[in-house]
Amino acid sequence: MLRVCLIGPDPREKGGVIQAMRYLMYIYRTLGYEVMWLTFRDADLVKLGECNIIHAQGPLSIKILSKLLVLKTRKVLTLHGWVLDESKALVFVARNLSEKANALLHYIMVVINWVIHRFIFIPFIYDYTTAVSDITAKKNNVKALVIPNPVICRDNLHGSSLNPASKNGEIVFITYVSIGGGKMLSILRLIKIVYLLNQKLRSLGVKKYIVLLHIYGKDIPQSIVAKLSRIPYVRFMGYVEDYPERLKSADLFIAGYAFPELGYAALEAMCAGVPVVKFTEDPSQEEIVDGFNGMLAFSDEEILEKLVKYVLNMDELKRILAINAKNTILRRRSLKRIATIWKVVIENLKIKKRRSNKCCIYANIKSRTCYIQYHLLAE
Repeated sequence: MLRVCLIGPDPREKGGVIQAMRYLMYIYRTLGYEVMWLTFRDADLVKLGECNIIHAQGPLSIKILSKLLVLKTRKVLTLHGWVLDESKALVFVARNLSEKANALLHYIMVVINWVIHRFIFIPFIYDYTTAVSDITAKKNNVKALVIPNPVICRDNLHGSSLNPASKNGEIVFITYVSIGGGKMLSILRLIKIVYLLNQKLRSLGVKKYIVLLHIYGKDIPQSIVAKLSRIPYVRFMGYVEDYPERLKSADLFIAGYAFPELGYAALEAMCAGVPVVKFTEDPSQEEIVDGFNGMLAFSDEEILEKLVKYVLNMDELKRILAINAKNTILRRRSLKRIATIWKVVIENLKIKKRRSNKCCIYANIKSRTCYIQYHLLAE
């Protein structure tokens, strides 16, 4: 039986990469492959030698890369985040000089490692390089086959009625921030928007509601958390295991970033029947269609205007947006659809003339034909 080895973080860790790897394990097993989960620490040469396909979940260390050089197994690299941007963000959020120095040293090591990936391993060693979104490939400046992360909705839509919190006068907006994609830098923007929204509602004579912003995530420094706790309409919730369950008491998921990729936090909100609103720079690149399965805005002023309308017509808009989101976005992210794409990739890896196939794949990626073809195969 063909064995696929996933190399990534320890399964006991938290975050979107872990969730994506669990979905991949399920997909590979469903397709009839044996799967082994190797952490970045225990990927030794003996274990790697037992693999038919090595699937790395992000850039590997130089130590592991040196082992891959002697192996004739097929190799796949999947990029989940923005490699250099995320490492750079750690420097900016460092609290003191010592932390900043360590973060800077880490950033330098990441840069060196990424240069080795970009100019040696991606073009000559890996058979496929994939990314979870177009923006991830673009930000990393690599040609990659785009395979979105799948999502499984655990619960059905919970209806169009207002949740108990909003009945008590509190409208709950949820956001999720992480080091990835600069999402952490959006916190101040969202706080300002919610403040202005509450002010606008008061000026319109709507005094029965107050909009609260619940911030989830594990990467926010304690210095920022302390400042957030002093804002009356902001609640820092941290990282919680029952996040999907807590979504049921939310009225809206709000994202303060403009890149089109929808992370697991937003997708799980859609699963719970919670509409998503976010910023955009190019609506044609978005999975969300404004006013149909979510809301998009170019500026703070536009999003504020749409949020006022949403709050005043929440019962009706919440129901319509939630149903359309599940029928469009979540259908395209179904496990069956994404599994079909990975099946095509793995089957291609079995072909002996992998180098010629790889060149063909990259040529298609450049014209985006390949991405469309794979989506058609998954219908």
